[in-house]
Amino acid sequence: MQDDELKHLFARVDATPDATPDEDARRRAREAALQAFDAVQLENAAENTVQNAAVGTGEQERKKTAPGDQGFAAGARPTPDKPSIGRSIMNVLSAHNPAQRWFISGLASAAVLVLGVFIVLQVPQRGGLEGSLGGLADSDAYDEILRSERSLELRQDSLEEVIVTAPSAFAAEDMEMSAEVAAPAPQASRMSQPALTIEEAVITARRKVSADDASPPPYYQDTGRDKFEATETNPVKRVGEEPVSTFSIDVDTAAYSFVRRQLNHGVLPQKDAVRLEEMVNYFPYDYPLPEDRSRPFSTNVTVTDSPWKPGNKLVHIGIQGYELDGAQPRANLVFLLDVSGSMNSPDKLPLVKQSMHLLLSRLQPTDTVSMVVYAGAAGTVLEPTPASEKQKILDALGRLQAGGSTAGAQGIQRAYELAEANFIEDGVNRVILATDGDFNVGITDREALQDFVERKRESGVFLSVLGFGQGNYNDALMQVLAQNGNGVAAYIDTLGEAQKVLVDEATSSLFPIARDVKIQVEFNPATVSEYRLLGYETRLLAEEDFNNDAVDAGDIGAGHSVTAIYEMTPAGSDSGVFSASRYREQAEAGDARGDEYGFLRLRYKLPGEDKSRLIEQPIPLRDDSTPALRREVDFATAVAGFAQLLEGGKYTGEWGYQDVLRLAQASRGDDPYGYRAEFVQLVRKAEVADAM
Repeated sequence: MQDDELKHLFARVDATPDATPDEDARRRAREAALQAFDAVQLENAAENTVQNAAVGTGEQERKKTAPGDQGFAAGARPTPDKPSIGRSIMNVLSAHNPAQRWFISGLASAAVLVLGVFIVLQVPQRGGLEGSLGGLADSDAYDEILRSERSLELRQDSLEEVIVTAPSAFAAEDMEMSAEVAAPAPQASRMSQPALTIEEAVITARRKVSADDASPPPYYQDTGRDKFEATETNPVKRVGEEPVSTFSIDVDTAAYSFVRRQLNHGVLPQKDAVRLEEMVNYFPYDYPLPEDRSRPFSTNVTVTDSPWKPGNKLVHIGIQGYELDGAQPRANLVFLLDVSGSMNSPDKLPLVKQSMHLLLSRLQPTDTVSMVVYAGAAGTVLEPTPASEKQKILDALGRLQAGGSTAGAQGIQRAYELAEANFIEDGVNRVILATDGDFNVGITDREALQDFVERKRESGVFLSVLGFGQGNYNDALMQVLAQNGNGVAAYIDTLGEAQKVLVDEATSSLFPIARDVKIQVEFNPATVSEYRLLGYETRLLAEEDFNNDAVDAGDIGAGHSVTAIYEMTPAGSDSGVFSASRYREQAEAGDARGDEYGFLRLRYKLPGEDKSRLIEQPIPLRDDSTPALRREVDFATAVAGFAQLLEGGKYTGEWGYQDVLRLAQASRGDDPYGYRAEFVQLVRKAEVADAM
């Protein structure tokens, strides 16, 4: 359309009396203008591409004169034997045409709307189109499509033609393709792959953009191939048959982080990946601190009603370690980093480097850092270096690259050699293993590795494990190494989790205040008929192991809080799972303390000591806990209930995710780091997550 024609058009608009259209006319005008502008975009892209990509003058001449090749609407482009469509439109706008009033009057408002819609529609295509063309033939034509699409954004006012077409055919195809997740096609040469038409190229690009919007994040790996130890949920036990329960404490948190990652990807975790005690102990609790250093931790016992089983009770045992208020002990740390080929993913080796960077910020200048890598063969990339030489340590980290097979056993041996050679008396000597656990070359026997770590533990060098990535994550092996190495097992799925484990909780992760902590509860058969321990399936001990100081158990770090929960059925209640026995001998009321549910015992060793110490206290029927402590207990209960639901809900009855939400929101309390708010969101995601 020429400038003089536009002037003539608007002059006629000004001269038209009563040009106010009705609402229906405005709607038709908007639809027509939107359709026209959409067609112009494709027409301009097609024209530029055809002119640059066509081979031979004859081919170009054919495209200019053939009626079927002039844009996407027959007869829309002017040719030597066809008049300008602009003049045809002017004829449509004749005063004798009854459609002139609504069309001309709605043109101005429709044009403004078109520009707004055009800008909105172009934004999501800007980033996606470039990547989508990577799967097409490697030719100049597709580069020209990209340039043409971009140039359209800069030419919003340069409409030269109006092409009226049917509503975009791409809309339905985009909806059909939005759920497809296609891998990028391999690059092909110009000669080996036939060139696509311009319309096919644009359709393919738009499909890819739509698919990208529905695709999982880059490098997301298939779930279900990670290795977890199969365990059975602790069963309900009769107090009359087995009144004593013994287990080791556990301060690991890896299960919660892994469950979070799965739920954030929209899938429910494997049941074996859910360890209830690690879910509960992921959160810090505001338990009272010990009154003095004569005891490294306080013990808090609270009895509440079970929210999922009316008639039952929950016994909460909360342990709170003291905080370091003075200079922390010197540390001799050896980073044992997996740089095998399996670590070649953004959520693995790059995240390992960032995590180690964060940990360096928590070290004292006099602490020492060494670095060992393993991939096919182990090697020392950083000899013991003072933490004050931070740049030297960071340079060593920066040079690491993933590649090769995994020889983890060789790396562990070398790491312990460095730790022992630079051993610090009365300090912290620890190997920190960062890996996905894919040990597939060398000494892979699990028992041999476990024995090796146990022997080194006796020398005073401990082992902590940081797990990364998924798809081949070997959680089972990581748990064995951490438990037998007197260390912590954590799963790092984000840089925020690295901040939590290695910075915010660095003192509790690195500096133990009590070793070999064991818990034993003896239930009173006069007041309790049944009980079960929630979680700690991999930490159970025999009754006689409690007084055996040679039996290893978990450690508590400075500032750590640990929670254990029992569910019990009071004597005389019909809420138990067992039927009353007709002939079972009943305990006489005079032979037992009727004001106690049971008796709690804890054993622990102070760092550097070999003989354990004992703490004892009754579990009274009357609960005198403060409102603040009850709030912490309620939130721990919500987490425990959530973990049980993820495991299948064997003992939770009709209690569901909405019940978890109500309890968690009512007891969220002080949440300075947002961990509890995040938990609430995870519960909502679990409601709609897909089963694996």
